[in-house]
Parts: sequence; structure tokens; C-alpha cells
Amino acid sequence: MYIDILKDIYRQWRHQTLTVILISLCFIATSCDRELDELIPQPTETSTIISGYIKTPEGTPLQGIPVAVDFKATGIFGTTVIHKAKGVTDKAGYYKIFFEADIEDQGLRSGYVFSADFSSLSQDDYIITNMLDYGFTAINNEWSGSAIKCDFTIPHKKLVAVTVKNSGIPVVEGKYAVENMFRYLKVEGYLHDNKNPWNDMAIWQTFESVEIPMNGTISVAIPCALNLENAIQLVYHGYESYGYPNGIPASEGRKVEINDKFKDTVELSYITPDPANRWENEVTPN
Repeated sequence: MYIDILKDIYRQWRHQTLTVILISLCFIATSCDRELDELIPQPTETSTIISGYIKTPEGTPLQGIPVAVDFKATGIFGTTVIHKAKGVTDKAGYYKIFFEADIEDQGLRSGYVFSADFSSLSQDDYIITNMLDYGFTAINNEWSGSAIKCDFTIPHKKLVAVTVKNSGIPVVEGKYAVENMFRYLKVEGYLHDNKNPWNDMAIWQTFESVEIPMNGTISVAIPCALNLENAIQLVYHGYESYGYPNGIPASEGRKVEINDKFKDTVELSYITPDPANRWENEVTPN
């Protein structure tokens, strides 16, 4: 695929002077982004198939959500995006897309990406409202004729009050946030090393920054997933010169099932974050 592009360029330029070629290469390197379609009408015995449902936790299907698989390659001639599969969810929230993968096209700057676009959902009503990308770790011969099932659970949003109390514990300098996590994706049938690496990204995280008092209580409202289990915790993000993007626990965690009638305040108490034992107090949703 990418080699064919280079061959076409060679055939067009082989009789040109060096100056013309250099000028043309400089132009292409700064402006040549290509988009192509390589869609197939029906799956074959060697096609990779991705299918599943996109629903709310209550079971309401989300119709019209776009899903796709693209091959993306970046090089000195710009970026090439080849659309391998496209689809949308039907009235039952079901989708099914399929594509033929070329193993030889993969490299350090190229690969296949599965995406689901939730940007049509209202930000006032849902937590997840953007396009999500999932890169394939590798396409190999095992993928020939394989099927992957990806079910999304996209919850409505509910703001929940959280208080953080500090009873005089010295505050470690740095940035803090109240974190909420919930599971939204279940993947089955991923063949690479008998693991499902996309399940590592199946937990959604939201953060609300807070300033921890030396002695007292501070309140914040954090978006939570309606009718799902939410794992709420204070986390430490470090300081300017050295940070922890996912946060280090700075309180005990609380697992809370949020529904329409939930009106409680989630109470957290500050503890000193310990980078050496960052996983010891971490709480994650089931």
C-alpha cells in the first residue's frame, strides 16, 4: 500500500532534474495528506469482523453512532488515512463492520485503528461525548477470519457532591483532584497473546481539581455515571517537574451505585500520598 505510493512517485519523477524533485518533495512533505477508501461490500473468509451493541446501562439502544476502522500511516510525505470499514448502530444499538488487513503495511508509524464517535451525544446528558480510538497492537495471521465483540455501555450523567476533609495532616505539595472511574467497554475475542488489551482502556476517568486545606473540609461536584458503579477517590497528580497522570491515592476510595434518587454526599478523608505504594489504596470499579 505505502510502497505502491512510493513507486508511483518514482515513475512520475524519474526523468526530472534533481532541483525539480527536491522542490516537489519539500511541497509534498508539508502538504500531502491523503484519504482513501478501501471498503469491502461483504466479509470474506479472511476478513476481521468487529461487532457489538452500544446502549445505556438501562438497556436503551443508542442509534446512529458511527464506528470505523482506518489504516493510518505517517511519513516524510505526510499522513495517509485509508478507510477500511465504516458503519453506524441500528435501532437496536447494534453495529457490524469488517475489513481486510494487510500485515506488511504495519510499522512504527502505521497501523489499524478502531473508532467509535459519540460526539453527537449531548454533553449535558452524557459523560462520554467524544470520539474514542483503539489501536490494534498488531495485525498478524491469527486475525484472518477472526471476530471481535465490543459492547459499549454509555451512561447518562449525574453530578454528585463530594467533600474532602483534612484533619491536620501536612499536605504534600502538588496538584490534587477528585477522581471518578466507571467501566464502559467489554471486549471479547481479541486474539493477540490471548489477551484483550482494549479492556485496559475500558475504565473511564473524570477528574475535578481541588485545593486541599491544611485543616478543614472542601466540597466539589463530580460527574458520575447513572445506574453504574462509580469508584470515587482523592488522587495526587504530583508537581510541575514530575507528575502522575493517573494519580496516586490520597484518600480511601468509595464505590457508589448512582441512581436517580441518589442525594448523598460522598465523604473522603485526606491521607498522605505514597508514590512507593501507589497501588495499595487504589479503588477501581468492578
